[in-house]
Amino acid sequence: MMSKYIGELVYIPSSTSMVTYSSSGSPRQVYSLPEPKYLLVKEEKDNKLGVFLNGDVWYVDKRKVYDVKSS
Repeated sequence: MMSKYIGELVYIPSSTSMVTYSSSGSPRQVYSLPEPKYLLVKEEKDNKLGVFLNGDVWYVDKRKVYDVKSS
């Protein structure tokens, strides 16, 4: 079943922690957003969304992400 988020734009508030993972699955880098961002969702894993940021995929807790509503 495809995620409702994949390919969608989401809003992530400032100070939200994001993580990249190594190929072995261990956390490689942690980043806290200095300002809010609208980012594109690439994938969904468990309770996290993988979003594109500066050419890499970063994972963020779904509970910290907000849908972007079209008007």
